[in-house]
Amino acid sequence: MSNGVNKKIITSIIIIGAIILGYFLGAGNKPVVPLSSPDHQEAGNARIPGAHHIHALAYNYDGNLLLGAHGGLFESKNRGKTFEKIQTKGSVNADDWMSIVSHPQNRKILFAGGHDLGVIKSEDGGVTWMRADEGIKGTDIHGLAINQRNPNWLFAYSVDNGVFRSKDGGVSWKRMDDGPDNPGVRSFAYMAVQTSMDKSMGWDNWGLLFAGTADGVYQSFSCFCGWTKTTDVFNNTTVYTLAALHKDLEIMYAGTKDGIWKSGDEGGSWENLNGLKGLKIAAIAINPDNSQEITASTEDGVVYQSNDAGDSWQQMN
Repeated sequence: MSNGVNKKIITSIIIIGAIILGYFLGAGNKPVVPLSSPDHQEAGNARIPGAHHIHALAYNYDGNLLLGAHGGLFESKNRGKTFEKIQTKGSVNADDWMSIVSHPQNRKILFAGGHDLGVIKSEDGGVTWMRADEGIKGTDIHGLAINQRNPNWLFAYSVDNGVFRSKDGGVSWKRMDDGPDNPGVRSFAYMAVQTSMDKSMGWDNWGLLFAGTADGVYQSFSCFCGWTKTTDVFNNTTVYTLAALHKDLEIMYAGTKDGIWKSGDEGGSWENLNGLKGLKIAAIAINPDNSQEITASTEDGVVYQSNDAGDSWQQMN
């Protein structure tokens, strides 16, 4: 074989190698996709395969994250970097999870609600579930909250059927009222703060039930004697999720299409936190062991975490 032919072969090999190398280098240096773009939304779904729309976050008994979605119940053992679907057992009649709450004294005990799910209860951290909705009309549960001062008291919103309360840990329920005048309740949160009305009436099971709706945040006293809009900040704005913690009876977080909002006065005034503005936040959870740690998820499953009560955020997945 002549030297000329050898040179041609070597040149061809070099060119092909350069093309292959350039391809992989280019794939590894794609421009950052803006968070609001459709491409990022598709990537969000790909981060948690099978999860689809995200609606709920909670910390379980060992500090891991539980995520409820239109696609099942998922768990992360690495602070939200990856999630695996839990193969649930028992009375789980649907895969559309809207709310998850944990018992403050025993976080192996969980309650959950969702589309066609009703209210269900787990005593093993989320694997095995039983029905816990005797007395609730309807099975489409959007809002679910627990009185963390007295965890036998639970509150649920059944779509088109109103607000129901349990005083025996979910064994039985009683209808209380229609809920806020504005339809479209998306979430509940209970803040076990003693109000002036509680003091004047001498009530023991005091507190405020908050509802995130299609027109902002509403609250009801424990007497269920009417609902009041807490602020005009969220006028005509859907509040997809609310989060409060019994260890801090003033702080509450809300998720909207424009990121996370924080209240330091029981929902009276709100601040739009930096870092996640412009993102549709569908789920928020406060670490019960460390109230400075807040985890949030967009509707498409991009998970963020703050270690300073919302002042700064880090994307986890």
